[in-house]
Amino acid sequence: MLNTPGPGEKRGLRADPLGDLPADFEAFFTRENPGYLRYAQQRLRHREDAQDAVQNAGATLYKNWRRALASADPQAFAFKIVKDAVVDLLRERRRAERKRQRVLAQRRPDTSQDELDQLAELDALDWAMEELARAAPVQADVVRLRQAGLSYPDIGRTLGIAHTTARTYYSLGRRHLEYLLEQPDDGQTP
Repeated sequence: MLNTPGPGEKRGLRADPLGDLPADFEAFFTRENPGYLRYAQQRLRHREDAQDAVQNAGATLYKNWRRALASADPQAFAFKIVKDAVVDLLRERRRAERKRQRVLAQRRPDTSQDELDQLAELDALDWAMEELARAAPVQADVVRLRQAGLSYPDIGRTLGIAHTTARTYYSLGRRHLEYLLEQPDDGQTP
């Protein structure tokens, strides 16, 4: 689940994690929305983009709410929709960036070296996360969800894996990212 316990509540695994799943879409989405926003913002880096992605996911989930309830794991079904909405927004952003690059190729903007260095670091991290997602998609999801502030039991329930597996995948994913980011730049495009 993507929600966090309130004051005085204990965090832990329940015998039936789907037992408290509300059948009402609005109650479900209101409860899960903060976690979805954290995940989307971690991937997209901008709160407004994250809100757009989660709102788009909410509309899609609302249209498919009966299918979600009928699925084996409604929370995983809903998370898949959120994940797809984030990917759609990233694709849209890449298309817009390619258009912007074509315009910039015609004229050179004045940019400081510090700004260029910061952009290069973000590009390297984006590239490393994309490589991790290609090589080990579940590890990439675990890293993103953990960076979004979710606990290992919450990640496990969201992705349908054991919380110990989530912990292992996070460790492996982080090491893979570190390895990718430490590789010397040989002048080739990643």
